[in-house]
Amino acid sequence: MMSSADAPPCDALARRPPVTVESFAMTGWHGSVAACFNPFLHLPCLIPLYSTMPHQITLHHLDLSRSDRIFWTLEELNLPYDVRVHFRLPTRSAPPSLHKVSPLGRAPALILDDKLLTESAYIIHTLLSLPEVQQAAQKGEIDVQVENTNDDVFWSHFAEASMMNLLQGMATVGATSQGWLSGKVPGLPEMSEDEKKGIQKYSSWLQDGYFRPNIQSTIDFAENFLAKQDAPFFSGTSKPGEGDFMMFFAINSFLGGSRADMGFKVGPNLKKWYDTVLSRPAGKKALKRLKQEEESAKAKI
Repeated sequence: MMSSADAPPCDALARRPPVTVESFAMTGWHGSVAACFNPFLHLPCLIPLYSTMPHQITLHHLDLSRSDRIFWTLEELNLPYDVRVHFRLPTRSAPPSLHKVSPLGRAPALILDDKLLTESAYIIHTLLSLPEVQQAAQKGEIDVQVENTNDDVFWSHFAEASMMNLLQGMATVGATSQGWLSGKVPGLPEMSEDEKKGIQKYSSWLQDGYFRPNIQSTIDFAENFLAKQDAPFFSGTSKPGEGDFMMFFAINSFLGGSRADMGFKVGPNLKKWYDTVLSRPAGKKALKRLKQEEESAKAKI
């Protein structure tokens, strides 16, 4: 029978610094250590199992949605992820498959280790706050502004509250008025020519008299901010941050997406910002991955 004197030494205790309450709180059972019990020492011996537990990330993407922000963010952070593509119905609304994932049926939606995250800004903020992302930034392994600057916070809010609020309104008015005029809205009674003219007149005023000039003002505001900055990004630094990720959807739609032919004037500084984003390896990979995922999903329909 082996005595305590014959027991093999606990290498973990010999080689690792003492485990304190603070260090254990930083790692926890899921992070980097697991307990083994040495019967001869009568105390727990902590041995390293792995440095980090990889996250299981699934991005639920709806075509023509704000999901491109999340593709770019994930690529910049070097986080592996799966994608599930959902296609809009002929009415442009979300399909039942997305409603099964997100209660409101909106995209992007992201599953992070079985936890549902919705709202672009919250998703991005959560990803930037992951401990391994923070550590990677500190080590220079990723070129991202993970600590929010004041500019980051402002542009993150501006992207939705000022810019997308108007863009969404304009898109909704345009789509619904065309649906009414074409008779494709279910349940509507047949309209007279005078009623159709009234809808067309009101829709045109809203789009050209209200939405368009106000949207142009938000574009000009963003252009002026970049023009006054020495730094190239909305984060106010040399690295893209939360504000940049949030602004990407709108600027991408003006310069390379669904709004490219709508006549909005985008200045040279915004164009330079956009070119800078697309010249980054992560920017290229993000749009390529988005396109590939949509094409692959369509081929299976």
